[in-house]
Amino acid sequence: MLKGVIMDFDGVIVDTEAVWYDIFAQWFKKNKNYDLSVQQFLLCVGSNSEDLFHSLEKEQGMIINRRKFTEDTQSLFIQRSNTLPPKKGVAEFIESVKSKGLKLALATSSTRLKPTLHLTRLGFIDKFDEIVTAEDVKRIKPYPDLFLKAAEKLKAAREEVLVVEDSLNGFAAGKNAGMRVLIVPNEVTKYSDFTGCYKKVNSLADVNAEELIADFKIQ
Repeated sequence: MLKGVIMDFDGVIVDTEAVWYDIFAQWFKKNKNYDLSVQQFLLCVGSNSEDLFHSLEKEQGMIINRRKFTEDTQSLFIQRSNTLPPKKGVAEFIESVKSKGLKLALATSSTRLKPTLHLTRLGFIDKFDEIVTAEDVKRIKPYPDLFLKAAEKLKAAREEVLVVEDSLNGFAAGKNAGMRVLIVPNEVTKYSDFTGCYKKVNSLADVNAEELIADFKIQ
């Protein structure tokens, strides 16, 4: 029986991943004369930039100044993302979840400030019963901690919740938590292999809570 839905933020509710990839690619081209591929960037999507930085330092022999990277990119990201609309179908999906009496949680590898600012800006903040961020767990995605904590807060068993994700790290975290994962890829994560996911759709406009509830009763 479906009792709750746990949504990721970046790339699921707002398409921040495409913004971040452009910023990352421009920074590495300007500062390292290096063409960062989408496949390389996917290492940190749904997790954090350290996975990418470690890989580039090991494989390319780069020295990456984390402080400089943050100083160069944070304000640019805020500038480019603070007017982003919700992704297609997100508002309708959230409404369908709430109208069916399901609990709704956010689980993100980000810290709390960014998603709460965007959810407030978009008018979604009051729709979420729980918000779980990197500040609430010891390990972020692909580890299952965020989703397990969210399910605990929703008072639901792992088989009673559906995870909505866009990234390979998020998919792995959901699988590691023993939960079914609905994949909604974006322009960056569409290159990932999501074999074994519960379902993959082009946008949240292609799914609604009533269908999910019926599906969970059957399976």
